Amino acid sequence: MPLRAKNPLLLLAGMAAVTALALTGCAAGASSDAPVAAAAGSGEDAAAAGDIVAVASLSPASGSLSGGTTVTVAGHGYTAGSAVVSVSFGTEPAASFAVVDDGMLSAVTPAALDFAVGSVPVTVTLADGSQVTSPASAQYAYEIVTPVDSEMSYAFTYWKDYNLDAWSVFSDNDCGNFVNQAMVARGWEQSADWYSDYATTGDYSLSWIRGNEMDDYYASRPDTTRLTLEQRDQVKIGDVVMFDWDPANENGVDHTMIVSKVTKNADGTISIGLVGHTVDAQYRDLDTAITVENPGGTAHFWSIA
Repeated sequence: MPLRAKNPLLLLAGMAAVTALALTGCAAGASSDAPVAAAAGSGEDAAAAGDIVAVASLSPASGSLSGGTTVTVAGHGYTAGSAVVSVSFGTEPAASFAVVDDGMLSAVTPAALDFAVGSVPVTVTLADGSQVTSPASAQYAYEIVTPVDSEMSYAFTYWKDYNLDAWSVFSDNDCGNFVNQAMVARGWEQSADWYSDYATTGDYSLSWIRGNEMDDYYASRPDTTRLTLEQRDQVKIGDVVMFDWDPANENGVDHTMIVSKVTKNADGTISIGLVGHTVDAQYRDLDTAITVENPGGTAHFWSIA
């Protein structure tokens, strides 16, 4: 029996149905109302999902200019792959840090660079070189919180651009004048034993500008403790150093500055940086000052409560 020719319209309809299935990617027998796979996320979401390490939030998100605040850093990638080797606030490495789990670590803030008020990003670096810097929404804000913050903010504002209107300058040696200004900014109150009206009346106490008298005044205060060079592990930012460039001549204190940086080195030694006038500096090295610059010199500190 001869076969009948197929209807051309039916053939075209069948071909269209097959083509439609191929284009939709549906399997044979799949329901026409089956769910469609979710589209890929935005570029920003995809990048975040692919990050090896990330910083999402900080708690607290602000703290002292002088550092020492323990901050919880939430994110991911802290244990899943390569180890965390450093945490930095702006350009400054954390004083210490500890990884809690893959999504959390804690870090102790360093002092703000140059004791500047403002926000800085937090950077987490892994041993394999992977690194992430926190977004604008997760930056750390340095603020003036403590008396030491006020002292150091003042010192770094006027270490080079002298506050002449308020305090004038002692042209021969302005180191004591500067240190004592910073102590006033810290909250110390002037008295009959310790004061300066030099900018207005020209009057001042010897304890304001002369090393030995200033040293005696600091010794008389209930909130100060004398430390030797051998006790430098107890020295902290905001403390005061008294130099004797030539101990053999027994003339006492020759120079004074403020401690601006305390660094514990890998070999266990401690380096101390200093801010002050006469030799205008932000981070003058203590040991260089008493060896290279003034061979045979010595120093002691006033630790301030």
